[in-house]
Amino acid sequence: MHQSDGAEYGDAMVEALELVWGSGFLSPGGPDEVARVVSGLDLEGAAILDIGCGVGGIDFLLAQTHGAG
Repeated sequence: MHQSDGAEYGDAMVEALELVWGSGFLSPGGPDEVARVVSGLDLEGAAILDIGCGVGGIDFLLAQTHGAG
């Protein structure tokens, strides 16, 4: 489980949102939606700036599954 730094969401809220949307995701989408959005893009080694990344679920997914740097 994610440990909140207390910035915007408490641990209980993060856990509740992750139960709904998936580990590391605080909003709709999840891995399938990320794959749809980046479909056809070559992200291998690419530097990606994520503003408003929540707990970073999409960032980890982009690095681990889609090869972002």
